[in-house]
Amino acid sequence: MLGYKLSEEQYEQIQGQFYAPYEFFNCVQDINDVWFLFLSQQDKEYILNTSWNWLLILPEGEYTPKPAPPFPPLE
Repeated sequence: MLGYKLSEEQYEQIQGQFYAPYEFFNCVQDINDVWFLFLSQQDKEYILNTSWNWLLILPEGEYTPKPAPPFPPLE
């Protein structure tokens, strides 16, 4: 899955920030501890002419999720 790659500083700048009345940035780390941001086409169109438009020129990269932790067996 492709996403926008963020530096630690960029992550701290946008994480949890609202870009619309009920929408906020929520970044995730991949298996290599690289921060990623995923935006829908609608999100991209919304932020295109805002102060957040710099996010659209960030490099894209392949996101590899961290493995799920082991869960105890159900009894």
